[in-house]
Amino acid sequence: MDFRLLQLRLVSHVRARVRNGELSERALARITGISQPHIHNVLKGNRLLSPDLADQMLQRMRISLVDLLTAADAAAPPHQEPGDCPDCRMAALLDGWIGREYPYPQAASRQRYPFPAAALDSLDFPVAARLAPDPLRAPMFSGPGVVLLDCSEDVRRDPDEEGYFALDLGGGGTIAMVRLAMRHVYLWARHADVWQSIPLPDRRPLDVIQGRVSLVVRQL
Repeated sequence: MDFRLLQLRLVSHVRARVRNGELSERALARITGISQPHIHNVLKGNRLLSPDLADQMLQRMRISLVDLLTAADAAAPPHQEPGDCPDCRMAALLDGWIGREYPYPQAASRQRYPFPAAALDSLDFPVAARLAPDPLRAPMFSGPGVVLLDCSEDVRRDPDEEGYFALDLGGGGTIAMVRLAMRHVYLWARHADVWQSIPLPDRRPLDVIQGRVSLVVRQL
């Protein structure tokens, strides 16, 4: 059994109770002590619960871990991967890490990573990737963790300046805001309050911009 799978099943369990009219988001926020905007984003699949908030929700809603198990889990031998939860979908996981000291991963591994189905429904080309620790990146994008990317060409060809993107810098990878200008890509670096220029004499922007960040899952 995987903790992230239990997290997703917890959200699925709570989402079903809200859909059935048993609870409103406002009542759920009052019971759990979690802000209503955060509850709304979790139920929509835009954010995941931290381990502390998941424990808080379990305790205050009197949900036991047994409630999140299925018959298939009970019957499966310990070494087997249990079935996915109803409201989860699997995304292909790239073979490698996104980090300045790692070559940008070019191919998907055989592994898959579960995300709330709502987080994947709006993406044309969802792909997951592991984040390596990087002190020069914002803490949110410094591993350990997994990032969900939309790798469609339309999103990469015309990047919006409000989003964050996975970038293949040749000698390594990073997560940053980007701007396009003629034959240059400008990226926003957290450690310097300026736009930094990346010349592209022999590379297309699509070779550098690999995907737009849709969701980040922090791992402890």
